[in-house]
This record gives sequence, C-alpha cells and structure tokens, in this order.
Amino acid sequence: MREIKFRAWDKENKAFMPSEGYAICDGDVMGLRYGNEMEDVLTDQIELMQYTGLKDMYGRDIYEGDVVEFEVGLIRAKAEVIYSRDQFIVDINGVMSRSLGAYFVKVIGNKFENQELLEASE
Repeated sequence: MREIKFRAWDKENKAFMPSEGYAICDGDVMGLRYGNEMEDVLTDQIELMQYTGLKDMYGRDIYEGDVVEFEVGLIRAKAEVIYSRDQFIVDINGVMSRSLGAYFVKVIGNKFENQELLEASE
C-alpha cells in the first residue's frame, strides 16, 4: 500500500511549511500538525502537494510539483510531476505525457524554488 503524505508551500512566505501532518480541510481552513500542536491555516495561502509513493534514484520522496530529470530514448528531459487522470505523470512540453513510474528519475528541484528549470526545458 502506498504511503499517503503531503507537503505544503506557503505562498506568502515563499517556503515549504515544516509540518508533520495535515488535517482534513473544513471549508477555507486546514489544520497543520507540529508535534502535539495543531495550527489552522487558510487553504488559499498554501498549495498542498501529495507524495507520489515513488522515490527517485537517490531514495528521495517524489511529490507533485517536483521537477525531475529522466531519459526518453536518447534525450535527457526535465519535467514537472503532476497528477492527471488518476496517476502521477511527467508532461514533456504538453506533447507527451507519461506515467511517472515508467522512468528512472532524479529530483532536481521543484516548481516553486526552481522555476528556471522548467523554463529551460520549454
């Protein structure tokens, strides 16, 4: 069974939130757990990303929003990990979408802190 976990990007502070878990959203509010403490956060202030259940070639967890590098034939490509049609995929310039699990990938950044990685691949 795939482990279910998330990470959250704080849009205002432009940083990942150091949370140990998340509670179910209640309308516009989500609960974040820090040890034994819970903190309420407005859902429009964060972007929540789910763990894919996969690890990269170095054993790092792969999340939605990560930028990964992989090979397609003889070409080395970079793409963002997205969730589409009930699976996590890499989308190469909107032309070719493939299941993330089909590749041996390396996480090289994420769409928030490393936007230049995606611009270079377009």
